[in-house]
Amino acid sequence: MRFIVLKKKRLMALLVLATLLIVVTFLNSNYYQPESLSSPSFSFVVMSDSQGNAINNQINERRFRQLLTEITASTTEPNFILFAGDMVWGEGNIKQPLARWKDIVDDYYPIKRVFPAMGNHEHDQAAFSSAFGHLPNNQLPGYQRTVYYFDYNNSRFIVLNSDRVDQKRRYILDDKQLAWLEKTLASSNKTHNFVMLHVPAYPIGAHYQQSLDANPEQRDTFWELIDKYDVTAVFNGHEHNYNRRVVDDSFGEYQNKTLQLTLGGAGGQLNNYVRDDRNVVVGPAAVYHYLTVEVAGARANFTVYDINNREIDAFTVIQ
Repeated sequence: MRFIVLKKKRLMALLVLATLLIVVTFLNSNYYQPESLSSPSFSFVVMSDSQGNAINNQINERRFRQLLTEITASTTEPNFILFAGDMVWGEGNIKQPLARWKDIVDDYYPIKRVFPAMGNHEHDQAAFSSAFGHLPNNQLPGYQRTVYYFDYNNSRFIVLNSDRVDQKRRYILDDKQLAWLEKTLASSNKTHNFVMLHVPAYPIGAHYQQSLDANPEQRDTFWELIDKYDVTAVFNGHEHNYNRRVVDDSFGEYQNKTLQLTLGGAGGQLNNYVRDDRNVVVGPAAVYHYLTVEVAGARANFTVYDINNREIDAFTVIQ
C-alpha cells in the first residue's frame, strides 16, 4: 500500500514543472559536480550504518555488498547516493577503514557520486574530510567537509555534523551550525529540501536519550527550522533499523507534518528496541535495507527495500 502525504504548497510550486532549471549549482568549483539532467526527474538512494562490530571487523562487508548489488541491479540507476554516517566501526585510526569502505563502494558505484554525513563512529573530522575530497569544503568555516549542501535539479540537499557535544557530552547541533542551516534553507528556491545527519532528533529506542533528544531545548530549536522551512524529509541513521516517523504538533509547536526517516540498516548489528513510538507509521523493522527516492516535480516517491529486494515501505510526499 502507498501512503500519500500532502504538505503545504508554496504558490510557485504550481509552476514548478514548467520552470524547472535542469542545472546543478555548487558554491565551489574544485569538487565533483553531478551532471545536469536531461529530464525533470531523478532518483537517489539513502543508506546508513555499514559498520562492523569490532576493531578487526570495521565494515560489515558481506551485508553492505549485498545491498550495493541490489541497488546496482535495479532498473533505474540512482543519480547519487546519500549515506548518513557510521560507515566504519571507527576505533582509533579511521583512515584505512574509510579507504577500504570507498574501495567497496567504488566496485559498484563511482565514489564521487556518494555524499556522506559524518557519524559518531568516524569521529575524526580531518580524516573524514581527507577521505571525501570530492565534497564541498568549508561552506561552514571550521567544519571542513562535514557540513555542506548541494543543489540537484529542483532539490537542495543539506548535510549536518551531529558529532558535536556540549559540556555534558550530549550530542548537539551548535548555534553556528543552526545559523548556517537557517541561512541555507532560507536561501533555497527549490521545491524540495532534504536534510541529512547521523543521529536522530527523535530516537525510537536503542539510542533514546543518546541522540539530539538528550538536549531537548536545543533539539527543538533544530526542528523548528525543519518545520519553518517545510523540509520534505529528514534522513538519519544511528539506530540500526528502519522506521518512518511523522513529527507534528504532538511533539512541539510545529505547523507541518515532517518525516523523520531512520535508515540504519546497511550492516550494523540490527535491533528493534522501542522506548518511544509516537507517530511511528512503519517500523522499527530490524532488517538490512536501503531507501530509493524518485523525485518528479513536486512529487517525491519513497520506497524502502530489504536486503532481498522486498518492499517494506512505500509512500509519497507532494510539496
